[in-house]
Amino acid sequence: MISLLPHHHETVVLPKPANEVYQILYGATSHNLFVQADENKLFFNGWVRETRFRISLRQQRANHYVPLITGQIESTSTGCLLFLDYKLFPMTRLLLTLWTLLLSMGSLAVWYQTKNIFVLPSGIGIITLILFVAHSNFSLQLKLTQTSLHNILV
Repeated sequence: MISLLPHHHETVVLPKPANEVYQILYGATSHNLFVQADENKLFFNGWVRETRFRISLRQQRANHYVPLITGQIESTSTGCLLFLDYKLFPMTRLLLTLWTLLLSMGSLAVWYQTKNIFVLPSGIGIITLILFVAHSNFSLQLKLTQTSLHNILV
């Protein structure tokens, strides 16, 4: 399925056993919303279970383009595999989809009423600009998130 919204898939091969990777991720993930004693060791918010996790990079202020990482830990004979899926948070995806649909329908309605040839390209241009900004910001935050995740796993 082709998606206009930003996302990224990654498979990481690690020489460490799956249980050790689970312990590393669990130790670096905060499960509480409030300040904790070992605040400087916590890099992620979310939950980590034996074979699955859903985490995001901890932020000091709100950032709608931080990727949500959903992952699976698969054990192998020489280590483990991490299957990672980076996506926008569900509410951000919903809002981007909503605004894309509203702008599309609004452009069509105004074009139908005015028969002005420049309305449709203007609507498409605004939608393209919004999606470009979303992809650009997601890419910036993706690099920071990947770096943090790879640093704790190494």
